[in-house]
Amino acid sequence: MNSLTTAEAGRLAVLLAMLMQAAGKVAFGTMLTAIPSQLFVLISLTLTATLFLTFGRSGVGLQSWKALAVLNTSTAVAFLCFFFALKLIEPAIAVAVNIGVGPLLAVMIAWVFSGQRPTAHRLVVCAGIVAGCAVLCLSAFRGSGFAASGNEAWLGLAAAAAAGIGTALITISSKRLVEQGWKSGAILAHRFYLVIPISLFMSLGVDMDAVGWSTDVLVLLSAIAVIAVTVPLYLLQFGIRRCDPYTVTVTMTSLPILTFLVEGLSPAYEWSVLTAAGLAILTGFLLVDIGRARRGA
Repeated sequence: MNSLTTAEAGRLAVLLAMLMQAAGKVAFGTMLTAIPSQLFVLISLTLTATLFLTFGRSGVGLQSWKALAVLNTSTAVAFLCFFFALKLIEPAIAVAVNIGVGPLLAVMIAWVFSGQRPTAHRLVVCAGIVAGCAVLCLSAFRGSGFAASGNEAWLGLAAAAAAGIGTALITISSKRLVEQGWKSGAILAHRFYLVIPISLFMSLGVDMDAVGWSTDVLVLLSAIAVIAVTVPLYLLQFGIRRCDPYTVTVTMTSLPILTFLVEGLSPAYEWSVLTAAGLAILTGFLLVDIGRARRGA
């Protein structure tokens, strides 16, 4: 039995991260309904930063203020833009746009700044992922529509795309820090300097009394935060260390597929032919990319 290559291990880590995020989303939506999403983000990111500042800060490599600034800024942009998009368009549409633009942005940024011309295979995979996410957007639009209309709907789509740009830049800047000798824990320890104050500000108006705080709620909240945020972020860093940004962003398109597998098989879940078609397109092009990578290994 052949052992996994470095890149395969990295891709597997990203897949596991996406599975844990999908499971965490379901757990949060069913077990922590009284906790507003911005408060969950604040608590989970603060917990993550605290853990890695305590146990992982010694892994700092060469000084790289530019990459660190891009990482913190893109993390804040991704969070703010995605949160804004959710106010204007359906979550399924926001996720599809966010995920869909990532691989194409990764190859374009690498081409512009590093001169790495994308191969025909990569361009085809990127186009297929955009097509699959477009079908998912259409499915969501026909199912429940936009939460807003007209210019606000287009603003929501633009915000989701901007969040996708932020996600791609997170991957690229993290990879740059890895190349400068930074360990995964150190990157996560120094990633949230902007987004935590922003999420704190956004949580100021939350009615804390309505949450119904108890020891059981705190334990459950901490457990879901670790499962849905802390561990997946570390697994993503593991994947970024071992793969190029294109491979990471392509593999991240498994999130809607895995989310469907986690929650979509429930009898209460309503799915359509368009949803199945979009997921099938994403699955097909993800498998094509994995197969091509294995043949080239």
